Amino acid sequence: MASAAAQPAALSAEQAKVVLAEVIQAFSAPENAVRMDEARDNACNDMGKMLQFVLPVATQIQQEVIKAYGFSCDGEGVRRGKAGVGSGEGAGSVGP
Repeated sequence: MASAAAQPAALSAEQAKVVLAEVIQAFSAPENAVRMDEARDNACNDMGKMLQFVLPVATQIQQEVIKAYGFSCDGEGVRRGKAGVGSGEGAGSVGP
């Protein structure tokens, strides 16, 4: 059973905007842009290969940002972060 201390704090709508801006900025960073370009080149416009090559790189880039906000550094952390941001549209806070 996970303890309450292991749970990340809920994000306010403003904090969620900051996190999203940081994720977008992370994708724009030169080293990450190169990683994404290489993954897209490896995928060769094939949807199955996009899932194989591009999705993991994109997930890693997001993980690097969201871990600073208490979300776990795995696919589940990214999923919870996205779900929290999506569910917080128009609401006062966002949580994992």
